Amino acid sequence: MRELGLIAMASFWETVRDKILYTLLFFVLLLLAFAKLLGEWSVFDREKVVANFSLGVMSLGGLAIAIFIGIGLIQKEIQRKTILTLLSKPIHRWQFLVGKYLGLLLVLVINIAVMTIALFLVLHFSGSPVNARLLLASYETFWEMAVITAVALVFSSFSTPVASALLTFGVFLASHLSGGILQYLETMKKASEKIPGATPVSPVMEYAAKTARLILPDLEVFNIRAAIVHGIPLPENYLLWSTLHGLGWTVFLLTISSIWFSRRDFV
Repeated sequence: MRELGLIAMASFWETVRDKILYTLLFFVLLLLAFAKLLGEWSVFDREKVVANFSLGVMSLGGLAIAIFIGIGLIQKEIQRKTILTLLSKPIHRWQFLVGKYLGLLLVLVINIAVMTIALFLVLHFSGSPVNARLLLASYETFWEMAVITAVALVFSSFSTPVASALLTFGVFLASHLSGGILQYLETMKKASEKIPGATPVSPVMEYAAKTARLILPDLEVFNIRAAIVHGIPLPENYLLWSTLHGLGWTVFLLTISSIWFSRRDFV
């Protein structure tokens, strides 16, 4: 555990010194400030528009940090050949990988905290009441980013940085969209059965959506933004269930990436 903690803290300070992190955080904070203007221009409920837009920006900002920083954590060590020095020390490869992940996770916690404070300031200066339930949306955003960072680590353990970034973004999109596509296909299927001449649903598309739903983590579980913004109560024990969902997928993905990483030849 001592080795794990040392690698995690070294990874944390390495990420904190990375200029890309501050560039991404700057753009996210800029967009959050833009939310205030968006609320003033909107003809709808200002509080809901500002909160909805800001929470969406937080999610996308976290995704950008997870992809650009998460993938670079391992790839930089490989490209600089410093990984050979690190792995020559008495540490297991899984400790190196998990330590790097925990370091980045700590960075994500701090970034989400900064973005949440920025959101509260935007709501305050917009004249909108600050809803403490928004903290629940930030909590779920953290678990969403924890899972997607683990996905990025899986791909970066055996692939190139560009391919890893594209694959991670693809998983993010497919995971969020597969549920909606399945519902749409089901509606179209029922309509084609009742309306003569209607175009039937493509079996290939239906199979692809069902496969994506089955093998990918369901990131929509962490999307409670609409419920929070519109004051819809969450089901009982929802936070506990979503936490276990995120924790289970994170452990599973880290196990896969550790297995691949332990078999990789760096010489």
